[in-house]
Amino acid sequence: MTLVRVLHDHDDAACLSLLQAVRRALPPGGRLVIAEPMAGTPGARAMGDAYFGFYLWAMNAGRPRTAAEYGAMLKTAGFAGWRRKATAYPVVASVVVTHT
Repeated sequence: MTLVRVLHDHDDAACLSLLQAVRRALPPGGRLVIAEPMAGTPGARAMGDAYFGFYLWAMNAGRPRTAAEYGAMLKTAGFAGWRRKATAYPVVASVVVTHT
């Protein structure tokens, strides 16, 4: 299953609810791929955090999150583990892959 630029637009409670629903829907051995602009992106921290911080402030919902924050949320939602994958343009979208 994939979530592309979905979670950062929502507050923590809505994200957790969505991740829990995804976890329930995935079969054993299933994976979730999350592609989002993420806070704390190495080499683009100041620009990325500022841009997406203002974007989400204007949207009046959501917030920039680090990969570790997504990882903690995934653990709470019942996923067994997660890892960050390298992307060509991490400030635009970083990727986290989970497993059940």
